[in-house]
Amino acid sequence: MFPDLDRDQRTGGVVNTMTGGLGWMYGRDLPLVSLTFARQINARELLERMGVDQNTVAVRGLDDFHYELGNLLYTSDGYVVTAGHYRSWAWVEEHGSWKSLHDRGLLLRASIGTAALELHATMKPGAVFRYAEHGRLITGLDTTDIFRQTGSDPHRFDTELQALGARPEEGEYGLSGSLGMFYRLAENLGVGVPEEDARIDRPVLSGRLLPPASR
Repeated sequence: MFPDLDRDQRTGGVVNTMTGGLGWMYGRDLPLVSLTFARQINARELLERMGVDQNTVAVRGLDDFHYELGNLLYTSDGYVVTAGHYRSWAWVEEHGSWKSLHDRGLLLRASIGTAALELHATMKPGAVFRYAEHGRLITGLDTTDIFRQTGSDPHRFDTELQALGARPEEGEYGLSGSLGMFYRLAENLGVGVPEEDARIDRPVLSGRLLPPASR
């Protein structure tokens, strides 16, 4: 049931302070994950920074979401997204197309004047964690092949990784694997996605991103 939130919280004007983090995602069979977060901006602004088609943006319940966008889910040219808030962070989930993987500048634009984060996982082994501040990539961590660290401060999260018992340079990611390791790093920054929003158990902001310029 949709909780008793004020109008601005439903439409992207105020941070939703419900708890939850990413804890519900641990141990779930979620082979496709594409999440972008930005701090201290609302969900509508994050969508705009990601290049949303403004004509598609609306607050939709589950029935309307599937009626209007369901045939585009997990297609190469659908670019369907849902969006919301968790504490001081806005989040966007991509349900196919994964523009943020193809448009490497997207995270940098999302981070202008603030901090932004991406989490990606496909059906292939490994995952990607990218953290940016003020339009610059600070740390990129990639376990999809050999472990790679990139960015202006590639070792920014080494202490946190060690605290998790992870030694990714040796192929050791801790008890939850590489994706769980990245979930924990992200949670340490304060991000989250309420499970009821992810399942669209209540109306959420949704729409379609415009394709990358190169497509």
